[in-house]
Amino acid sequence: MRTKQVRPDKLEFEYELYVSKGHDDIQKKDFIEFEFRTIKVFENFAYKINVIPNITANKKELAFNIEGLSAPHLDFSRSGTASFVFKFFDFQKSEYSLMISKYRKNKTMFRFEISDSGIKLTLDPEKKFIKVITEERFVS
Repeated sequence: MRTKQVRPDKLEFEYELYVSKGHDDIQKKDFIEFEFRTIKVFENFAYKINVIPNITANKKELAFNIEGLSAPHLDFSRSGTASFVFKFFDFQKSEYSLMISKYRKNKTMFRFEISDSGIKLTLDPEKKFIKVITEERFVS
């Protein structure tokens, strides 16, 4: 008798990107934080996502290329999602284009607006490999 083959669930997205506002007490400056996370939870290691940022602040263009995962240099193992955090300090209250690519091939364009009331996604395409989640309202 053959056993049924178990296949992992098909995930809608591979990654999530959380965009939020923060403040650095040392530099005394506000920043926009981009935190990339995998949807998949890894059992043995909390991997690191290798992301190459390409920021053109004066043109209001932000690009991130996801290159893959790498194992962390830890003395002990722990489970969790893979992640990468980038802090963008030189922002203005304006609209930005956000290009996210995977291995420089699979590209998705988003647009978001930074205002006093929060960060709002203004362009969110239907076909994408990453889900972008913004902080709609800032907490003072």
